[in-house]
Amino acid sequence: MGVTIGQTVHYIAYNKAHLAAIIIGVDGPYVDLVVFTSLENVNGVKNFGMQFHQNIVQGNEEQPGTYQVI
Repeated sequence: MGVTIGQTVHYIAYNKAHLAAIIIGVDGPYVDLVVFTSLENVNGVKNFGMQFHQNIVQGNEEQPGTYQVI
């Protein structure tokens, strides 16, 4: 079972947070992702944004810097 462009996945951040992401490219075992963020700044105000990550491999829920199919 492969992944496809447009599929929703979780990106596992380095702080172990699960962030919503959409696959925008597939190249063998690697995917390119748009990751959606909603993180609090030092004043406690949420900052919303997007990050782009390239050549990400599938991992498990404990492995930062990877994605997990949900």
